[in-house]
Amino acid sequence: MNTKERFMKALQLEPVDRPPVAAVVTGITVWMMERVGIFWPEAHTDSAKMADLAASVWEYGQLECIKLPFGMTIEVEALGAPIDYGTRDTLPTEVKHIYNHPDELTIPDDFFDRGRVGTVLKAITRLRQRYDSEVPIVSSIVGPFTLAAKLFGFDNFFVWLVTEPDYVHQIMGTMTTLAIKYANAQVEAGADAIVIGGASCSGDLISSDTYRDFIVPYHTRLCRNVAAPTIMHICGKSTSHAPCMADTGATAYSFDEGADISVLRQYLTGKISLAGYVPTVEVLLNGTPELVYKASLECLQNNVDILAPGCSLPPHVSFENVAAMVQAADDWGQSKGVADSVQGTIAGAKSRSNGSRANKSARRSRKERPKNS
Repeated sequence: MNTKERFMKALQLEPVDRPPVAAVVTGITVWMMERVGIFWPEAHTDSAKMADLAASVWEYGQLECIKLPFGMTIEVEALGAPIDYGTRDTLPTEVKHIYNHPDELTIPDDFFDRGRVGTVLKAITRLRQRYDSEVPIVSSIVGPFTLAAKLFGFDNFFVWLVTEPDYVHQIMGTMTTLAIKYANAQVEAGADAIVIGGASCSGDLISSDTYRDFIVPYHTRLCRNVAAPTIMHICGKSTSHAPCMADTGATAYSFDEGADISVLRQYLTGKISLAGYVPTVEVLLNGTPELVYKASLECLQNNVDILAPGCSLPPHVSFENVAAMVQAADDWGQSKGVADSVQGTIAGAKSRSNGSRANKSARRSRKERPKNS
């Protein structure tokens, strides 16, 4: 079973020799940039550089999908938002929101000729021609709810959930139509699967009722009208969304350690494949290869279908830590007995990290406390 077969079968909950190991969000690190001699931010605007840098996760990291673009600003830029392209180790962000009322929103007829939309589509085609049946090409769109929050600003859009729900539904309808068109253009260009970025759908930001009433109907329409498997990525505490998530028709759910894997399995097993959930900061960035290896085995023991970082890889994750995650997947494929004593590894890493932050905060407070306090 080759890499592409393994990944695509795992997405569809079909039998595989072992779970694939992949970065389904952004997996580019500075170490990878140095290997190929291509860096952010120039790789964001050149289709050849974007394709070559995206391929580095496979060529140098052995992660089993090639994911592009990098970041979540393609659509907002095409619609007119000013963009800060970031640096070698930071991703692009929109400088400000551009709309204050839903009637201001229009999708231009030349959307696909604007900004970097064409750059992304050309890069997808280059990768498909190069890797075709060898490695899956995974591209991404910004989900309608998250895109709306970017365009209208969180202060407007989240307030409208309560004060002007009709505004929200109007915007979501337009955003979903755009998302379907852009996703299918990526499929036509050669993408094997589409990630739907839903950061603003996190349970840290919205309730399960809001997710059910304002997002699920549009995610359902989106997933069922994209001509390829869809990977819904929502990070943070999204456990309470699980009962509704299966109704969307998403092929896979990408999540981080903020979600309760046991609850996700309860509602999604046999319906949606699970991709996750190696912690990106406490483990992959700040941990040792041994910690990454054990945390990866814990994810596999908890029945993820695709072993993946919980969110985008921090750019300064070391090669050794990426390699440890890949090694865990390989060893798991040889013998599940390697995971005999790894439960609690992730919780322990989070606890140590929280404790370290608390101690730093306490030291800072003591240092800054006035002498007469």
